[in-house]
Amino acid sequence: MTRPTPATSALTWSCTVLTLLVLGCAQPAPSGSDYLLAAVRRGAPATASGEAILEVRRFSIDAEFANRGLVYRTGDFKYETDAYREFLISPAQMLTERTRDWLSRSGLFEQVVVPGSRLQATHTLEGNVLALYGDLRDASARAAVMELRCFLLADEGAPQRVLLARDYKSVKPLQADSAEALVEALDECLVEILTNLENDLGQLSLASPP
Repeated sequence: MTRPTPATSALTWSCTVLTLLVLGCAQPAPSGSDYLLAAVRRGAPATASGEAILEVRRFSIDAEFANRGLVYRTGDFKYETDAYREFLISPAQMLTERTRDWLSRSGLFEQVVVPGSRLQATHTLEGNVLALYGDLRDASARAAVMELRCFLLADEGAPQRVLLARDYKSVKPLQADSAEALVEALDECLVEILTNLENDLGQLSLASPP
């Protein structure tokens, strides 16, 4: 697999690559756009139902998707990075913050905290972003792809106990050939993944240790 690398100049790209990257052959070079995923949890925040305190550590991310530029898969072994459309902050930080915000409103934990908090966490969530890109290989079925590997650890005792280890993958169709459509579809992917993560966590016994 070829790792995504930022293009140095839009003028050096061929018309075909520009089309694949949804920039358009006839359009002038864009000035640049920044995006953030929102992943809004529907409904009012739930009331905390337990005493567990969750620490959400900063997610790691596979190197192919670590840069801020939007990534497009244009072939089975080929990926391209958009030099003009990118996330406002690093994808790893963005997905970590969205996950922390989502779970803090879920009611599953008394508190959801950042690393270094003076509150003693009873559980820790770790994540690795495995995929974050637009799949353009099939012009009739372009889609956003996101995959997240999650681990929930119980912090009492040594070694820590793994309560949950699961990969979450979501694929959503693009509604248009644009960077904005890709970001919207990625946001839908994240909502689906966080909904499934919340449901899985809700099936666990998250009582704080004595």
